[in-house]
Amino acid sequence: MFFPPSFFDIMVHLVKEARLCGPVYLRWIYPVERYMKILKGYLKNHYRLEASMIERYIAEESTEFCLEYMSKVNPIGLPANSWHHRHSTSKCLRGGNIVSKSRSEILQAHLYILNNTDEVIPYIEAHKAIVKENKPRQTEKWVLMEHNKTFMPWFKDEVFKDSTASETLTWLVAGLKFDVISCTAYEVNNCIFCTKSMDEKSTVQNSDVTLEAESMQFSTSKCTNPVLVSMPYYGFIEEIWEVDYTKFFVPVFKCKWVDNKSGVKIDESGFTLVVMALSSSLLQFLGGMWKLNVL
Repeated sequence: MFFPPSFFDIMVHLVKEARLCGPVYLRWIYPVERYMKILKGYLKNHYRLEASMIERYIAEESTEFCLEYMSKVNPIGLPANSWHHRHSTSKCLRGGNIVSKSRSEILQAHLYILNNTDEVIPYIEAHKAIVKENKPRQTEKWVLMEHNKTFMPWFKDEVFKDSTASETLTWLVAGLKFDVISCTAYEVNNCIFCTKSMDEKSTVQNSDVTLEAESMQFSTSKCTNPVLVSMPYYGFIEEIWEVDYTKFFVPVFKCKWVDNKSGVKIDESGFTLVVMALSSSLLQFLGGMWKLNVL
């Protein structure tokens, strides 16, 4: 008498249920209903319903167990290179065009790669100590900025002077090229990532990424006591590069990140809401060696 029939819509109740019970996919009945259809398909003997379902279910479980047990055995008469084996290594899937980038962009990506290479970490710590020792009265922020400006030439000289330096370090300082391979889709650790421009032409989305990273935070420009904090970052992939070091390539994702102060918030139900309002100043590089998660 008080509500029109159009009011009784399922969407009215789903919002309240999501707030009280959490994500719908954790408790909906659709998977159970779909599996009931599978069980009904096992039925062959209408006089023994349960026995017929159980017999075929056990047969299927036994077959799947044998297949999993023998998954590493070479098949007889079948091609051994499945999709998973063909794409088990990180490689460019689409695009692959050689493009020329500005020197500043390449050097920024190169510095990022150096900062995230295990063999370079001892050199980074040693250089920071030298910079701080030369200017002991300077703030920690100045030391970090000076380190970023002067680390690459200092690192190059140190590697050339060290006769025991590995081949990887030698090519990192001597083999950098300023032409990169630009891709629109890239496979890393059996996960496929795409650029934003490619997503706009597709019905699926693989360009949004999130990253948990540690960084030094300064409260103000004059802050002398920075704090090392771990923060989640959200954004999308703008470009995918393969940086060429002559002997090997390093995949790098060029991303735009959401401003954590104004673009990310947590609602009353505990869900993280991300507003894709991005600033050009938030342009950063994300290497393929990081563990990435699709949003």
